[in-house]
Amino acid sequence: MRTPVAYKARQRASQEALARSMNFAVSGVGVLDTGNFQRNISPQIDLFQAMHHSQQRDCSKRTVLVVVSGNDYAYAADKDNGTSAAIAYIPTVVRELREQLRRLRNEVGMRRVVVTNLHHMGCTPIFTRPLNYTSCDLLANAGAAQHNAALRSVLGTLDPNNRTFLLLDVHIPFAAFLLDNDNNDGNVKRFASTLRPCCESFRPDGYCGEEDENGTRQYTLCDDPGRYFYWDDVHLTQAA
Repeated sequence: MRTPVAYKARQRASQEALARSMNFAVSGVGVLDTGNFQRNISPQIDLFQAMHHSQQRDCSKRTVLVVVSGNDYAYAADKDNGTSAAIAYIPTVVRELREQLRRLRNEVGMRRVVVTNLHHMGCTPIFTRPLNYTSCDLLANAGAAQHNAALRSVLGTLDPNNRTFLLLDVHIPFAAFLLDNDNNDGNVKRFASTLRPCCESFRPDGYCGEEDENGTRQYTLCDDPGRYFYWDDVHLTQAA
């Protein structure tokens, strides 16, 4: 599927692009507020619902993709300084996600809703850096598994016959690379590194792209991003 038109850019998009799909997501936000003062999932659905009602479109033949990547838990961990605080936040996040999924079906009228589960969050470089990029954080991975179990339970309760809600499993394919030391593609190792990022800050609390007051880079770059699974501390490379 080609990249959807961003909602904010809809007035500059061609009719062909608009007919294809639209992206209502906002970078850095989550199911609930994450401290960025941006639209979380509820007002995103408000915009989606208003657009479809104003254009009198039939949603029953359309598909919506709901992606939750863990920003809620990153916010909770940062605010309360720990992975345990993020894990304790799982019931709250999943409860709100359930309500918004129910809205998509009952109020917006969607008859096909695809929902992603969580990847192995403990294998992202923000967690593997303190371990010298040699292994994953087991507690963070356990939290991702707990979220996924709660999500499966929610989907089963909302849709026992599996007619509307479909789970898009990203957990298993991530594991195929992150937890397999060979990550082979034929006889050639696909990724030179799966736990160390291509773009690495000098400081644990720094970020990829950071410069000092003199414009000097505060990060290193690998030679070939295509050989790395992660680009920076949380985001994948295009190859991954």
